[in-house]
Amino acid sequence: MSETVTESYIGNGIVYVDGRDVGNASSVNIEIEQETKAQPNYRGGGGNVAEVTKVNSVKLSMTLSDFSNENLALALRGKVETLTQDTVTDEVITTKHGILVETAKMIDIAQTVTVKPESGSTTPFVENTDYVLSSAGIRVLSTGGIADGAKVKVSYKSVAGSALQALSESGKEVRVVIDGINDATGKRWTLKLFKWKPSPTSGLDLIGDDFGAFDVEGGVLADQSIVAAGKSKFFVRSAAQ
Repeated sequence: MSETVTESYIGNGIVYVDGRDVGNASSVNIEIEQETKAQPNYRGGGGNVAEVTKVNSVKLSMTLSDFSNENLALALRGKVETLTQDTVTDEVITTKHGILVETAKMIDIAQTVTVKPESGSTTPFVENTDYVLSSAGIRVLSTGGIADGAKVKVSYKSVAGSALQALSESGKEVRVVIDGINDATGKRWTLKLFKWKPSPTSGLDLIGDDFGAFDVEGGVLADQSIVAAGKSKFFVRSAAQ
């Protein structure tokens, strides 16, 4: 009598995209769309005499909760550029009372920022009296000493970090590796998807009352470089005994 072996499953793991750890992934799903063609039995008794099932598409979707620009680039077909910290001296902007006036670069508000008249007096204006400072620029207060429409000079240090140029790429194919564990048994497993092409997300929640997350999905493409018999062109799962 053969022994029945069961293995309950609760999946967890670390997801790598082109070798980069994408952080916390609360959900990873593979969807296989199939089409079945059947040849009916016309000899009596009903049913079919032949049946063929064709795989139309393979899709991978994941829900990510780490809002790095690199992760968002996956969801927005974007390009990530490196931002170096620069010292900006006397950038001239035209103010308007109560309106945010943007600076050319993102302001590092942890550093010293000065706002002065474009000409004449060199005495700096006073933050929270004449203007309100933000990372995006300044908002001039009507109760302060800056006239509506006046030009001012802003000196600041820009932030060091990265910039995401959204929807600027046509999309690229990436390799996905999941280093997983079955929390129900403690057994390790890996899943390797050879070619994944993410599509732009349909939405992105940026402000809310709870921890944010966003979905990334796309097609798993056949890797035509794999020609060995019996080997998958899409993905392979390995598991410990």
